[in-house]
Amino acid sequence: MKKVQVLMSTYNGEKYLKEQIDSILSQEDVEVNLLIRDDGSTDKTISILENITKQNENVRYYIGENIGSARSFMDLVKQSKEADYYAFADQDDVWNSKKIISAIKKIENDNNKPSLYISALEVVDEELNTIKIKKVSGNFCFEGEICKNFATGCTMVFNKKLCDIIKMYNPEYIIMHDSWITRVCYAVGGNVIIDENTYIKYRQHGNNVVGYNYDNSFKKLKKQLKIAFVDKVSMRVNIAKELKKGYEELLTDNAKELVNNLINYQTNKKAKRWLLKNKKFRTNNSKIDRKIKIGIILNKF
Repeated sequence: MKKVQVLMSTYNGEKYLKEQIDSILSQEDVEVNLLIRDDGSTDKTISILENITKQNENVRYYIGENIGSARSFMDLVKQSKEADYYAFADQDDVWNSKKIISAIKKIENDNNKPSLYISALEVVDEELNTIKIKKVSGNFCFEGEICKNFATGCTMVFNKKLCDIIKMYNPEYIIMHDSWITRVCYAVGGNVIIDENTYIKYRQHGNNVVGYNYDNSFKKLKKQLKIAFVDKVSMRVNIAKELKKGYEELLTDNAKELVNNLINYQTNKKAKRWLLKNKKFRTNNSKIDRKIKIGIILNKF
């Protein structure tokens, strides 16, 4: 059986934690080892983890400072042991017993290069009642992923080749671990496999650290505008700089061209025109694409 290292970050997750861990340990046809990093919980999460690790040799945990979910997951990658495949897990979902093996079957023929699997989600409420099925939507290429992240971390499964590359560099600037890893995979010429099936109940509740937030599109837009115009942070420029700094020797020619144009577009008219005319540099949403073009013109992308 294939060895899979599941990586979970916890933070005040006492309410649903055991149910989620039970579903992870019930995965079929794979050998699961679960590594958990606690991100500064103040509830009963640690005592729950202590009891679970006493009963399961394939579960271990460590306690860290509160650094947020993105950096917590990146630290888990760094601390992970050697395995055939790796998967991220949230603390409050429930997995189908065939979640991991279904992913492996989709990417196991691509193990000669970095490979990443991403699936759809069944968004559910606190009682696991279905709210909706969230398909993976986006422009599935490096340019499209730079424009708008389409990956959800808890659906991701990736092979050892990609894990080894991720471990090579720890970015100073990071928004979320899932978008960073997807962009790295594309940038170094890896495979990204999209599965429109769903093997996870993605629970939404009042205490989600990161959630689907199906009703807060205005809040998301407000946050993006604050980053661009108040904080004056050019997210994609910073992402491009990190990719170049960490992986310049591994970037494909296409990725190098995009990264360099992103880094320079605010001061270089030729680079700006390149971004505006690149037909791949888009999402599959015309409204978002218009905002992207405006953002590039205003140097706020």
